[in-house]
Amino acid sequence: MPTPFLKKTAAWGALALLLALVFGLISSRGGASAPAGDGTGPASRAASASRSTKADRERVATPRKLSFQEALALAQKNEERKLTAGQIDAFVKARNRSVDSLLSAFRLGGGEAFLKEAEERFPDHPQVLITSLSQWQDAEKRLAILENLKRVDPGNAMGNCMAARALLQLGRKDEALEELRKSVGKPVNDFTVALAQNDEEALLFSGLPPAQAKMMALFGGSKTLVLQLRGLSDQMAEMRKGFQAEGDEQSVETLRGIQSGFSQQLQQSGTLIDNVVGMFLEKRALKESGSPEALAQLEELDQRGRSLTTKANQVMELMKDPAVSESDWALYFDRAKLFGEAPANDWMLERYPQP
Repeated sequence: MPTPFLKKTAAWGALALLLALVFGLISSRGGASAPAGDGTGPASRAASASRSTKADRERVATPRKLSFQEALALAQKNEERKLTAGQIDAFVKARNRSVDSLLSAFRLGGGEAFLKEAEERFPDHPQVLITSLSQWQDAEKRLAILENLKRVDPGNAMGNCMAARALLQLGRKDEALEELRKSVGKPVNDFTVALAQNDEEALLFSGLPPAQAKMMALFGGSKTLVLQLRGLSDQMAEMRKGFQAEGDEQSVETLRGIQSGFSQQLQQSGTLIDNVVGMFLEKRALKESGSPEALAQLEELDQRGRSLTTKANQVMELMKDPAVSESDWALYFDRAKLFGEAPANDWMLERYPQP
């Protein structure tokens, strides 16, 4: 059976916890009316026009505009200004029920009907498959979705990594190891930026100011799949123990190399949560190596982690400062999408140096 879309993403390590507090990882909600169909006769057209007018009124009658600092305070409390069913329906209609609009409608509170429509109309779309994957815990069901994802998006290591995790849950170790081998050299993409762009357009359509829409869209989505790589790391550690017990040192080194490889891919993926998980995976592999070179790399990772933490904390404090213009925050979130959060933090702190 499908599980409810996760209410809030847990964070791993001190930096991930900080980021959860900073950006208030807001989850999808359920419950919205199903979209209405269009008629062909005069009465149907009149009814449709009436519904359209009502939707327009709902869109215009938005709540009082909050300041950026007020919106941030709500995000930190895991609260937000939800879109109404009318706003969501109006956005989906305006986008001709595109796959992007349907996924945003689901993510922004429209209910599972929008995801089901996307699954039926766009069954081979990678973003639909990634979103669907987050609805299931059953390993066999996840494997079926992942087979489709690997077929339509073969250059994405996420399909291989998540397939390996599901196979290990089912006790199919050899198949899992093969999936991990296939993941080597591929980027790990959970479509955070693409989905955030779609959500931003929906939030702007509903009347939110640009900086708030960008913040809620980029930092409002859960990173469930990336965080599940932490669990995959635990499973890989158990695999290595098994190979060591069997005296298979070649497989032990192969696994360690694979873990180090996709940890590097994660650290290049853009979001700080990706960085946190990637550094965790790399540090774990290095600790198990225990060589002098590995210990030096561990110290370098610790220093980089402290730097990321410090800068993230400074940007959090700036978010509370009304002296920073909302236009600068809009530019900051655009830079985070284009170049990654760490470079965006550097840019903001160059504009507003901290004592």
